[in-house]
Amino acid sequence: MEKFLKFLGSVKVALFSFLTLIVLSILGTFIAQGQPEEFYFLKYGKNLGKILVFLNLDDVYHSWWYTFILFLFFFNLLICSVNRFKIILKFYRKSPSEVNPENLPLKKSFFSSKDYFFLAKYIQESLKFSSTSQEGFFYKDKNRWAFFSFYLIHFSWGIIVLGALIGATFGYRGNMSILEGESSNQIIPFRKKEPIFLDFSIKLNQFILEFYPNGMPKEYISNVTIIDGNQTMNALIKVNEPLKYKNLTFYQSSYNVVPEFKIKVKTQKGIHYYTLSLFTPIALNRYIITLDDYGEAHGFIFAKISILNEYTGAQSQGILIRGFSPLRFFLNKEENLTISLEDIEKIWYVTGLQVKKDPGKPLVYLGFILMILGVLVIYFFEPKTFWIYLRPEKEKIQVILGAYSKRERGFIKLELENLEKKLKNLK
Repeated sequence: MEKFLKFLGSVKVALFSFLTLIVLSILGTFIAQGQPEEFYFLKYGKNLGKILVFLNLDDVYHSWWYTFILFLFFFNLLICSVNRFKIILKFYRKSPSEVNPENLPLKKSFFSSKDYFFLAKYIQESLKFSSTSQEGFFYKDKNRWAFFSFYLIHFSWGIIVLGALIGATFGYRGNMSILEGESSNQIIPFRKKEPIFLDFSIKLNQFILEFYPNGMPKEYISNVTIIDGNQTMNALIKVNEPLKYKNLTFYQSSYNVVPEFKIKVKTQKGIHYYTLSLFTPIALNRYIITLDDYGEAHGFIFAKISILNEYTGAQSQGILIRGFSPLRFFLNKEENLTISLEDIEKIWYVTGLQVKKDPGKPLVYLGFILMILGVLVIYFFEPKTFWIYLRPEKEKIQVILGAYSKRERGFIKLELENLEKKLKNLK
């Protein structure tokens, strides 16, 4: 068990887990997330598409092995922090007076004609040095508490990973489609068949679509109303300007067009005109006409329809093209229908919203703030120790100076030189 914990807290595991998280984050950025399986088969090919779906790369941040790597990185930080605590505590507790005054680091010395007691008093009262058990030996510590600044960085990483774990475990991402003029509270989460129902609904008042001169979409905006009990709130959802409500973020991700077709149906009883759409099938006695698909090809608008016999279950299909000959369906010996596509009655827009819930986000933000503070502490509050040793030599006093800092060698030399100047120029 001890060997396993030692390995779990090793640098190798830290590098492996950290680099793996970076690679997964890059893949999650470049690979579209939350699309149907067919999307990956068409875009990446059948074989590579199957691999991406099998490895959960279509929803990287909620995959089981992404969560596993986060746990691995979290425990590595925890074990590494515990293991280093004894070493850091040893440095913190080590008394500066244990240093041999004859062998000080960054040693400097000069002779002073000042009185020994005068120098000792000045060093203690003016320079704020502390005395040691050795006569004439003084020291001054700066930022000794900063030995533990290392833990602020580790703690910040732990907070970030913990936030990511909470988001991966209890959060979700999904899609919401709303027809213009309608409302919905249903989210279809990535990689899950069961929908999520919100305790409030969103109504799409208007979908605004702007185009560039070349016909490419410039911007699409959803004018929505949040209906939460007796409370309502109007908002605009734009690309790169999401809506945040109740720990949920709604992004404008896509849109679709749903037309209503005007069709002419000729039967033995006469000619009738109907409006057909994806949401409004047409009932003719025991027959139902439904719109299966629609689109535009080579400048012609088409509608793919089906006619279902409710009694027998028999189904017939055909494609209507505006401006072309009508379709004739022979339903039985006595009945037949002639259907033609006359015009488009109205075009409805369906907004595609991507919904994200990430309860760990505040912890991630807190972790990054602590990390910035930790970096500032490390680089601006370096632990330093200065020593002054007064050794009487006949009629003069030899002043021996020393200083230690782990990183700031250049700066501490300057501080030591300034200290030397103060003692030399003492009046």
